[in-house]
Amino acid sequence: MTKTMNLWNRLMSTLWFVPALFVIAGLILGIAFIGVDYFFESPFQRIPMFFGVQPSGARDILAVIAGSSITVAGTVFSITIIALTLASTQFSPRILRNFMRDTGNQAVLGALVGIFAYCIVVLRTIRDGGDNPDLDFVPTTAVFFGVIFGFFGVGCLIYFIHHVATSIQASSIISAIAKETIAEVERTFPDESPEQNVPVSIEKLLQKPPAFTVTSNQSGYVQNADSNELKAIAAEYDLVIRMQRRIGQFAISGLPVLDVFSESDSYRPDESTIVRMRSVYNIGSYRTVEGDVAFGLRQLVDIALKALSPAVNDSTTAVTCVDYIGSIMVSIARKPSCPSHLYQDRQLRVVMEEQRFEDFFDLAFNQIRQNTGGNVAVILRLLNSINVLSKVNANLKFKEERNERHELIQSQADLLFALAQRTVPEKEDLRKVEKLYDRVHASLTETRSKFQ
Repeated sequence: MTKTMNLWNRLMSTLWFVPALFVIAGLILGIAFIGVDYFFESPFQRIPMFFGVQPSGARDILAVIAGSSITVAGTVFSITIIALTLASTQFSPRILRNFMRDTGNQAVLGALVGIFAYCIVVLRTIRDGGDNPDLDFVPTTAVFFGVIFGFFGVGCLIYFIHHVATSIQASSIISAIAKETIAEVERTFPDESPEQNVPVSIEKLLQKPPAFTVTSNQSGYVQNADSNELKAIAAEYDLVIRMQRRIGQFAISGLPVLDVFSESDSYRPDESTIVRMRSVYNIGSYRTVEGDVAFGLRQLVDIALKALSPAVNDSTTAVTCVDYIGSIMVSIARKPSCPSHLYQDRQLRVVMEEQRFEDFFDLAFNQIRQNTGGNVAVILRLLNSINVLSKVNANLKFKEERNERHELIQSQADLLFALAQRTVPEKEDLRKVEKLYDRVHASLTETRSKFQ
């Protein structure tokens, strides 16, 4: 992901950027409609019975619209803060950014403050000539559209109430996280497994101490790492660069983030090159889903763990999380792992530690399994997700990776059944788990025989 894309994503995650755009749009529209009335004959002046208005009446109308818009904007902001607080305590503090970047909330808040800005601009141009009516100036077109925008603001408020009531539901939150994560899988994961053969000379080079290390100048989570820019730098100076930190990992100020290898042991980059290498990383105080699929899984696992806690004990939410985690893992299972070696002009330039299927799989299932002892509904749903995942994995073209994934899936199924045997007291409940496990085990065995 480029730095421009990362900046755009960060702006869209704020509560001020979209409203600021609406305010600017309101100012521009206000000036444009005033210009229509000042320089041209307004089409609305030809029907004074419906659109004609005196200066005092125009002021009153716009003042009411402006006052009500900014008041409702304050209410919308208050409701948004309450929704953020409820989501943080009930589900997970890591989902707050999802609410802040919700386009519906931002658009409603922006529309209301934009209407306020529009009315203020139009209000200041209304002129009352007193005893001389020829000196009166009422921008009829601008006032008419001010009324239209006022009705639009009422519609925005109705939409906002419905939107908040819908988006605060557990299923909506979980579905939105899964949808965003799956989209990131489709964007970042390759469809084909790229060539990973590293020349012997380069392998020997990477085994030597690096010629130079680039340290981080701040602490925080890596939100973006522009690998294309890093490849360009490495090609320009004939280097091989190893990334010590990938997207989603925590970088500590003063510790290395890049190892620079060169055929020349005396190579030392100048200060501008070091700054250029360091700027490849964008480091912030929180993780984002963009480029970091594991964070999407992390959010769903956190919600499931909160639901499984004795204080909440909400199996239905946990089951919903497992279902959507399964959908994300199916998307990951359809694709080979991301490459760890990046080439330019057939020369190895960048080495990175990319997360493999095993990392995502452990994150998705291990903690939920460890906290679901005795919960038959969740155990059954985990086994069902395992079964679906095994069938998808059977279609992976890359034999070695497919076999590795199959072993992981088989191991997780065995662990779930062992957990049920230890923690499910009722024989009838255990029989249900055993029945599903036998079906999953038979399917895994059959799939395994096809691999041979």
